[in-house]
Amino acid sequence: MTHAGRMAVTGCSLRTPLGDDARAVLRRLLAGERAAAPNAHFDASTYTCRLAATIPGAPRPTKHRKFVKRMGLFGMEVGAEALARAGTPAKGARLGLFCGYGGLRAHWDDLMPVLERQTGDARATGAWAQGFSLLHPFWMLFHLSNNAHALLSIDVGGKGDGTTTAGSNAGAQALRAASIALAVGSVDAALVFAYDTLVEPETLLSLGMSGAATSAATTEAVVAPYDEGAAGFVPGEAAAAVVLERPDDAGDRALSFVSAAATADGAEGFPSPRALASLAAGLSVGDMIVDGAALASPERDTAERAALADVLGPSATLLALTASTGQLGGATAVVQAILLAEALRAGALPPIAGLDRPSAGPLRPLARAEETRARSALALSAGMPGLAGALRVEVP
Repeated sequence: MTHAGRMAVTGCSLRTPLGDDARAVLRRLLAGERAAAPNAHFDASTYTCRLAATIPGAPRPTKHRKFVKRMGLFGMEVGAEALARAGTPAKGARLGLFCGYGGLRAHWDDLMPVLERQTGDARATGAWAQGFSLLHPFWMLFHLSNNAHALLSIDVGGKGDGTTTAGSNAGAQALRAASIALAVGSVDAALVFAYDTLVEPETLLSLGMSGAATSAATTEAVVAPYDEGAAGFVPGEAAAAVVLERPDDAGDRALSFVSAAATADGAEGFPSPRALASLAAGLSVGDMIVDGAALASPERDTAERAALADVLGPSATLLALTASTGQLGGATAVVQAILLAEALRAGALPPIAGLDRPSAGPLRPLARAEETRARSALALSAGMPGLAGALRVEVP
């Protein structure tokens, strides 16, 4: 486990299934709304998981469509917006970019037309004529892991230290790496952006076969995490960005403060509750609010609550933002950093959307919105294989 010190957030932006304005998204969270709906990207009626929480609309037109797919374009959009809103004087070599994304996946919208007519021996049947000629000449370049990172750095003039991280805790990794770069002085501001989607065909197949994703046919039938009848989460997608600076440099431009941690425990499936609790213990400063991993599995939810109770105490308040937004993969941590700060500034905690019968156990799953005077909260995220992320979010 590694974690980095407290840094100031001076700008932020996001694209989520519930909208692209943090205050508006918070209002929908407080109302208990859920973004789950029939998959808007393709007909998933034959899949085990038929529901998804997708970002409405499309990225803005840009020349970068030649080299970056939809989610990467969303990531570049929020990155540029967050930097513009931060008003940081850092630029050039003193501005670093840190990208987190879900990892390399096949682009099935490109591959299916190529493969669907292939038969037998490729030499005998003419593989080129039967589909491979349809591949765009830049197709392989779409798969470069740092495309969005590289092109955004050119657009914003960021020439400083940076990383591209991947995996289901990529957002937490990127936040941690940026915080370390700031702490050691290699940059004066860090633009952190993350993007991921769990609603593509191959991802849905994996999540459905493993039982991790819900098999509910309608939004109303989805059972919330930490509910007695929890039976899988709704896959979602998001892009989010924050600008981090050292607290003394940010001054009154600081919107909030964040500390980040990430770990991997070697599990083939989701990380152990012990790994999540270890991250929480490393960040907590007497915090009594936690946005849980919310995996919507009775066994995992129960074990998570028991492990967190040993760190935070049995009466800590338990939230689940992803009950509303859907699970957001590698983008989760950055979305949490933005939305939890928004909730703390508003003095209002959102309920766990759809929670009807909270299961027995420690911690207090929040079934209805309530006011709070707390100025800090923890956030956890988990994904396969064995990857976990954590944040501590604080507002002035």
